[in-house]
This record gives sequence, C-alpha cells and structure tokens, in this order.
Amino acid sequence: MPLLFVVSGLAIRYAAFASVSTELGFAAYARALCRWDCAWYVGISEHGYERFPIPNHSNIGRWGFFPFYPMLVTAIRAVFPFPTILVATITSIACSYAACLVAWPLLEKNVRAYVLYCAFLLSGPFSVHFTTFLTEPLFVLLTSCVFLALKRSTYLAAGVSSALLSATRLVGVLVVFATVIQMSREHRGQGGSIISFPRWLLGRPDLLVAIFISPAGLFAYILFLYLTVGDGFAFLHVQRAFGRVAGNPLVFLWDGLSAVPTTGWLPTAPQWSAFAALAGLTLSAVLAARRQYGAALFCAASIILPLITNLASMVRYVIGLAPLMMLVAVLLSASKLTCLAALALFLGACYFMTVAWIGGYLALV
Repeated sequence: MPLLFVVSGLAIRYAAFASVSTELGFAAYARALCRWDCAWYVGISEHGYERFPIPNHSNIGRWGFFPFYPMLVTAIRAVFPFPTILVATITSIACSYAACLVAWPLLEKNVRAYVLYCAFLLSGPFSVHFTTFLTEPLFVLLTSCVFLALKRSTYLAAGVSSALLSATRLVGVLVVFATVIQMSREHRGQGGSIISFPRWLLGRPDLLVAIFISPAGLFAYILFLYLTVGDGFAFLHVQRAFGRVAGNPLVFLWDGLSAVPTTGWLPTAPQWSAFAALAGLTLSAVLAARRQYGAALFCAASIILPLITNLASMVRYVIGLAPLMMLVAVLLSASKLTCLAALALFLGACYFMTVAWIGGYLALV
C-alpha cells in the first residue's frame, strides 16, 4: 500500500510540476521542488559548514541546520554519483516509505488509519515536504522508530534512534522524555511506585545507557561547532540572523491570529501558522487524554520550543510530528465515509499545494 501512494504521489506532483514548468524530466522536477530550507541542506551536503560568514556570500552561516540528513545524503552520493538534489529526493521518498512501514504496528494494524497515514505522507497536500531535501522524511522515520522501540520495550534501539533524531533536528533531543516516561510506566506495571523509580532505574544499566545516548547526536554537533567555529551553540546564536528572537509564545500566537488578510477571505501565512500551532497543541492534549503521555509531551514540547521564537515554519513542524499525524489518521478513520472523504481531499489537494509550493506561495510553512 505505501508503494501505491509513492507512485500516485509522484504522478500527482509531477503533473503539477509539468503544468507550470517548461522544462521536463525528473531532475528538473527535483530541482523545482527544492525551495526554502532545501537549498541550505544542499549547500551543507556539498560544501559542509562554514567556519565564519563568507564575504560577498550569505552573512548567515549554515549552523542552524543540523547535520545528520545532509551527511546521509553525502554518503549515498559517494556511492551513486548523481546530482545532490536528485539523490536527496530519492532518499526522502525512501525514508517516507520506510516511515509508513514502521507505522503499521504503531497504528495497531488499523487498515483505514494506515491508508490515510500513508496517503498523507506520500500523496497528501504536504507530501512535498516529505519528498524533497528537508528533514521531515528522516525526522518522521526516526521518531516512528523511537516509539516503536518503546512500544516493544527495546530501549537500546530507542536510545540509538533518539541519538540520530537529535542530530537531525534540535527538538529531536526532547524524545528522551518519552523514553523515561515509558520506563516509568513499565516500572509501575511491575508493581513499583514513582518514589522507587529512580532507585530501580539506577539498578538497570541497560536503561541508563539508553537514556544517556539519546542526546548524543546533539552533543556531537555541539562539539563539532566548538572545534570548528569556536561556538558550540552557534546553531542557537545564528537564529537571530533568521529573525528568530526569543519572546512570549502567546504574543506570537496572538499576532499570527490577528494578521487578517487585507484582501480576500483566505487566511494569511501567519494565521495558518497560528492555526497549525493551536491544532498541534490540541492534538497533543488528545494524546495525553488517551494516556499516550510520552508522545503528548514530545509533540507539545516540539511545538512550544520553536514557538518561543516565532511562528515561521510552524505548519511544517506540526505535520512532521508522527504521533500527531497518526492520531489524525485514527480520528478520520472512525467511519468509512470520513475515511473516503479524507482520502479524496488528500489526493486532490496534493496537486494544488505542489503548484503553490513551486510558485513560492508557501514561504512560511
């Protein structure tokens, strides 16, 4: 089934590309979809990180973009010497496909929910985010791997996946809290208490290793930046150059909601971002109500942390949270009618959203 949506998604997005482009071919298609942050990742994969801002070039370093996915693309390109964006596009599709495979046991083999989830990732309105050189494909795959490992109580596998996740995007380091929560639930399931949990944990070296290696990717990147740039937290300090300055999240939300359109009735980009943040937080609360506390905390924290700076890219951040999108798929699959309606909406919107993406109309999402 995921393979079916890989093919249908490619067909729909390529049709959208062909409708607005005079140049045809898969390579041209891959280049057309490489917009916004994609260009930064291409630069990292091909040239690495700067040691300082380069005169007559961008005065913003690439340090704000985490290294694992560009490193993966570079390694694959060393074996298959094709253009970077071509390798990255194929890799992204493969990662999204693999994320669908991992989602099957996480969705408790709910066929209707699984159909919707696969359609969303591979043929949906935001499928362009999961099929070009952005971190969403790998982030969703590794997040799914973490939660599948936690579901099966294979904590070392969860720790390794968490380490790679923390090297993919900053918020990936937050998934370690989901690991600790799952360990606590297992302890209580064995008759333990919250008070005795720390002592029980100290007696389990395997669990301690899983916890301590979870942020290893982030720490490795900090060390790399310290040795090369002289600032281990350059990925934070460079955010000011992108207009991200710490502030009150509630103020950012209010500013986004109040940015009403001057013409027409369609919401503005800040409004879409604010709606996405509120929807993501609401879905996180639903996860908590369903006693999926680890996933709820991870998703809520992954929304609030970037929200502290501003609303930019908030839609992309929310749709890249696998537990939330799986929850949406489960809710929409409650009846056959809603499932079919959602599936038709996903496939139909894919074309128009791809055209908007190529045309540069989705700058802030």
